[in-house]
Amino acid sequence: MSEAAPSPRLRYQRLAAARGRLLSAAAGRVPRASLAQQARTLALWDGRQATPGDEAQHALLLDLGVLDPVGGHLSGLERQARAAPPEPGSDEAAMLEALRRARFGLWRVLGPHPEGGARLAPLEEGEEVWVMDGFLGAAPAGALVAARLAWPAEFAMTCGVVAAADARLLERLLLDLPPQRGPVLPSRPAAGDAEAVAALLALPAARQRLRALLAEPGLAARTYRHALDLGLMGPVPGRTPPEAA
Repeated sequence: MSEAAPSPRLRYQRLAAARGRLLSAAAGRVPRASLAQQARTLALWDGRQATPGDEAQHALLLDLGVLDPVGGHLSGLERQARAAPPEPGSDEAAMLEALRRARFGLWRVLGPHPEGGARLAPLEEGEEVWVMDGFLGAAPAGALVAARLAWPAEFAMTCGVVAAADARLLERLLLDLPPQRGPVLPSRPAAGDAEAVAALLALPAARQRLRALLAEPGLAARTYRHALDLGLMGPVPGRTPPEAA
């Protein structure tokens, strides 16, 4: 009698453990020069070292260095794969291939999924996505997030980072605005943000521009920088006035 297939929750637990091991090992292989480049891109650099304000901002740096570096650097994930390739057929091997094919995008939270995690919809229109992720499973319906998703199984998984997004961020991307260099005041998406996003995407040209953006290299770095500039990721060291921190 054949063994029953593991439940999605059990499969997720095993793959999440493999993801953690892979990403931790790959983070250790990101050269200082690459980490410095990512930190400069996100304005989280004081001239000598990276200066993220908390774990979430540090995760943005590692997401770029490990999976999608700017500046022509080899990713930490590829360095890890070459130095210590996983055993074929293992959870690490499945997770490695999924991470290599991960897709960054802007997603609207639809609500919890009955089997765990969340239901997401790509902002540019498309099929609903099932993501096994506790944070997103608890997120309010209608929230807009930026995340890189990988598909190692019948469900998707985040790659370690979920950044808050809103209509202001989307507008900056659509207009290809440069990074902001002034003070950062912590903020949250405004009430009625979903309606503001819908208004931005009401024109076919805006939707076409969004689809083109999602195919451009460096989108994650630009998105993370706007999220930081807008205060959606909290106080930024050296840019947030003490009274606003």
